[in-house]
Amino acid sequence: MSPSSHPNYSTSSLPKLPIPELEDTVSRFKSAARPLFDEKEFEKCMEKFERFMATEAPVLQARLKERADAHENWLEEWWNEYAYFLNRSSLCFNVNYFFGFRNTPQPLSQAQLAAILIDSALRFRDILESGELEHDNIRGRPMCMHQYQYMFATCRHPGEVRDHTEVYTREQSGHVAIAHKGRFFALRVPDVASNDRLASIQQIERQLQAIIDSTEQLERTKSIGILTAGLRDDWYSARECLLQVSPSNAESLRILESSAFLVSLESVSPSTHQEFSMACHCSNGVDRYFDKNFQLLVFANGRYGFNGEHSLTDATTDMRLCNALVKDVEALCSESPSNEVSAAAASSSYAVSELGFDYSAELLSHIQRAIDYFDATVRGHELATLEFDSFGKEQIKKMKVSPDAFVQMAMQLAYYRKFGHVPATYESASTKSYARGRTETSRSVSEHSVEWCRMMVDHPETTSLHTKSELLKQAVVSQSQFTAQCAKGAGIDRHLLGLEYALLSHEPRPEIFSDPVFLASRHWKLSTSQISDPILAAYGWGEVVDDGFGIAYRIENNSLHFNVVSQRLGSKRLCRYLSDALMDMRFLLTNAHKQPHEIMAEVDAVANVLNSIKLLSSAPKSPASPGSDAGSTADDVSSENAQFRDSFSVDPTKATISVVDELERLPSSEMICALETRLSRFVKESLHWALPSTS
Repeated sequence: MSPSSHPNYSTSSLPKLPIPELEDTVSRFKSAARPLFDEKEFEKCMEKFERFMATEAPVLQARLKERADAHENWLEEWWNEYAYFLNRSSLCFNVNYFFGFRNTPQPLSQAQLAAILIDSALRFRDILESGELEHDNIRGRPMCMHQYQYMFATCRHPGEVRDHTEVYTREQSGHVAIAHKGRFFALRVPDVASNDRLASIQQIERQLQAIIDSTEQLERTKSIGILTAGLRDDWYSARECLLQVSPSNAESLRILESSAFLVSLESVSPSTHQEFSMACHCSNGVDRYFDKNFQLLVFANGRYGFNGEHSLTDATTDMRLCNALVKDVEALCSESPSNEVSAAAASSSYAVSELGFDYSAELLSHIQRAIDYFDATVRGHELATLEFDSFGKEQIKKMKVSPDAFVQMAMQLAYYRKFGHVPATYESASTKSYARGRTETSRSVSEHSVEWCRMMVDHPETTSLHTKSELLKQAVVSQSQFTAQCAKGAGIDRHLLGLEYALLSHEPRPEIFSDPVFLASRHWKLSTSQISDPILAAYGWGEVVDDGFGIAYRIENNSLHFNVVSQRLGSKRLCRYLSDALMDMRFLLTNAHKQPHEIMAEVDAVANVLNSIKLLSSAPKSPASPGSDAGSTADDVSSENAQFRDSFSVDPTKATISVVDELERLPSSEMICALETRLSRFVKESLHWALPSTS
């Protein structure tokens, strides 16, 4: 029984996605869009909105309500078509999302790790299809489980003008696809639930190791997988050509696409955080099949990750599977089988076969075109990461603001400092509390956030810290309220999309839908989303518009993490602006009660202590007595601390004492670095906005 037909996952008990009232949507659009445009062009847009409200809108709204009565979810089909199946962009660069998982507790070979992942995923599938998977919920509120029916044994197919997703039966998908060195294999696995787990993992490992040991690298110009990274029109033409070359191609493609999922045994070994993110995002495009429902990525150095096709499942759904995978890897890590294969495992009915493909001159031309597109797109993109460890969720909560809204405001401030304006910003909000719900657009820009950015950047000297702080808090509240409305089905963008789709084919298109301001308000130069889970070491996707950024972020207890992708618009530089914005916002919220002279006293204290400690560190040290240890003793450290405190006793101000108390907790070798960093932040970069000429 598939998840879709299992009574335990029925959506009948969940409420239907509501349709907002027209007046509410227009009012919210007006509040969200006004800060982005000048008054004259915005008023022209609102005039068109008023004409729309007086003419076509009531008719279209009535059609939406009729549709809602007749469908479990009035939006689902339209959203899938608009956002995904009619989208002709590359899945690799513009649609799919990726996760990179934390390191394993102890090193595992590539084959061992992949074997555990395959066994774990298949067992998760068994639990899912048995109806025993516990329901998703948020704070006790049940979430829709409908997306789980597309988690396994599905594959997106390119169409001439519209894609579709094929869902395969259990009988058709009793195998796992393996990609390695440009080649594809089918691994047939008996029912894992009935097998001894370690023996099963051991046998899977044996088959995978044989692939790793015996496979020769396929020329990149014969890579079938890289075709799926191209534009959808190109992939459609290439796939038609591939099928026409020979019947064996059609059979190999059928086996590949009907697999339960795909495992990529990558030859690369990403080491840095940025390399790891890039490898999970696209790698070299060869050992991938981006149309598959999901791909498990296992790198040569034992790192591992996940790449998900987005058309029918969201990242929050796939995280349920990912948590199960990581939990099993870490639990079985110490029990992973050795290279010795038991007789029971060796005699089992596991089997691997390579999926061969024939080529024609036309097919090779399609592959070369895909390679050229892939390489040019990689060169034309910049992926940057920021691992910000100065503070995280715990400290932000102490400032009495929402951590998510805090980060959203930091992104707006960073963008404003780089480009001089706040752009239309998309934040994903879940509507999974409704039957077959997916997402809504939380527009995080408000009049408060734009005005706050202007205060921070354009004329910081005209307002006090307290004024800036209060405006930031108002912006945070506005963002939180808008997101809460979206989660209740009272957003803007899905309703407006529904009104557009409710038009009949012969009816003229209302002028509001082609208005420049209306279109620009949905041109997401900042496309953002948060998934915060301790199993993740990386998370991201590409930009959604050519002149925009895709920013995935994670909010952890004591750190914040960002993955920023753009078409060479300055992703790395934006990360630096983000780091500055986060530090400035903490300074603002924690010092809003201070007067300028108090802040200057702290700066003077930092400068004074820095000078003192530099003098102290440059003073000649007493030679060690004969026979003593070369290292510092506890008495030596105590003596150094006393000298350190004595060195600035000439300025026993409250601010200085506070600074010294903080610094004494650091090793002496780190004091100068900490002081210089602090002085640079407060004096060289921040004081121009922190110390206005009038308070």
